[in-house]
Amino acid sequence: MKTAAAGVTSILFLIAGTLSAQMQMVPTAVQRVQVAPANVDLNAVLLQIQQATSSANANIGKLRIEKWKTDSQQKQQLLQIADSLQKNITNAVPGLVNDVQSSRGSVLTSFKLYHNLNVLYEFLNGLTEATGAFGKKEEYEPLAADATALDTARQNLSTYIEQAAGRLESTNHPPSGGTTAQTRPSGTTAVPGKKVIVIDEDDAPPKKKPAAKSTKKKTSSPASTAPAQSSASPH
Repeated sequence: MKTAAAGVTSILFLIAGTLSAQMQMVPTAVQRVQVAPANVDLNAVLLQIQQATSSANANIGKLRIEKWKTDSQQKQQLLQIADSLQKNITNAVPGLVNDVQSSRGSVLTSFKLYHNLNVLYEFLNGLTEATGAFGKKEEYEPLAADATALDTARQNLSTYIEQAAGRLESTNHPPSGGTTAQTRPSGTTAVPGKKVIVIDEDDAPPKKKPAAKSTKKKTSSPASTAPAQSSASPH
């Protein structure tokens, strides 16, 4: 019996060791697999932004900050934050969204919208935390959902900007190894349909030397009073 028990114990230890080794291998295999994110639908992201900001604007208007259990100075600061958030949502966000749509999702206009959403989310999240601390539950929960929705929308916009910038960079800087134009020596011109033949100086036919000019002087005529002009003299 002891021998059988010892055998069973050995088998259990062997199985446990095998399972432990397999469990250690699984995270390594998972870490090696990198799935590229799917292309983000910009129109869907803009719709998320519009819905999240519109809902937040409505829920901010329902806050009764003046009745919260805190000092008057903090109430005044929270009222100013709430007012600034509503002004930004009403005046800034629609124009920025329209710029992105008009530019067909350019990186520049998309980044401007993303920058504004970052500021918007930061203050909305702060107001949400204050609502949870001083306000009522029915005030806090809708605003917390709006902050979560806005955070998701801005992250999706960030992913879109990253993908758009990557496509733009690959267009302007194609990968190395592509076809490049063949360099030609200076002074040659390519003619469509004709081969360009470049002749080196060593291969060129020898130039003919100019004929030697006669050095014999012409006999002057007895009747001439001035010497005749030599053919080699400059004109």
